[in-house]
Amino acid sequence: DLDESGHLDRTLIILASEFSRDAIMEGRPGEPVKDQVDQPDIIEDEKFYGMHRHFTDGSSILMWGGGVKKGLVYGKTADERPCSSIENPVVIDEVHQSVYHALGIHPETNYTIEGRPFYTTPDGKGKPILDLFGEKINT
Repeated sequence: DLDESGHLDRTLIILASEFSRDAIMEGRPGEPVKDQVDQPDIIEDEKFYGMHRHFTDGSSILMWGGGVKKGLVYGKTADERPCSSIENPVVIDEVHQSVYHALGIHPETNYTIEGRPFYTTPDGKGKPILDLFGEKINT
């Protein structure tokens, strides 16, 4: 176990997917879907949860170890459609730079390919989400 052996602080574990899905089970507008509930506007009951349409404005990423605060929930989506981010919205560049920050990689780090630099975040200007971390990590 990484925690028991003392290696968890030096190991960053991430569980993520390329996109999220709308949490409400549904079919096409105006067409009933067999064995599914009515299409609510507010998520009130666990029977409304399903895995159907893309839901790009709200996604979940689990991170632990690597200096990430234990038990932290960062960000929030609305309970009403379209379930938009309403608190601490995050863009993928911030996720990338937060990972690099935990690994001690500076935002301006780049790799030259075919004569031009490729940065770990757009133009090396990425900002990590420092609220995710328990202690400041020097990059």
